[in-house]
Amino acid sequence: MKVLICESEEILLAAIEFRLKKQGLEVVYSKKKASILDDVQIHHPDLIIVDADMGKQSGLEIIQQIQDSGAHATILLLVDPDEEELTAKALKMGIADFLSKPFKPSELILRVKKALNIL
Repeated sequence: MKVLICESEEILLAAIEFRLKKQGLEVVYSKKKASILDDVQIHHPDLIIVDADMGKQSGLEIIQQIQDSGAHATILLLVDPDEEELTAKALKMGIADFLSKPFKPSELILRVKKALNIL
């Protein structure tokens, strides 16, 4: 299964990538919001992990663009703990789950496996 990580913070991106690869998942990533839709179309991921803060574009805008593109990927949103309103809106938009930062590696793996239905 393939996971696309949309995260601009290098250290967090590397940590997520390491943990997911260790689980046998194929990992690709987008560091810039401008390339996310291209990466979705090129890689056809099963799961997309989107940081709610990708700079000027909000996580909600990115989620909407992914959904509008016709991609059939499950979406997991990375959020700061104080972003309850954003999280609620994203859940209403149909994301599979969210993960509050900072998170433990075990929680990341559990939520990814749940989102991919591989528990």
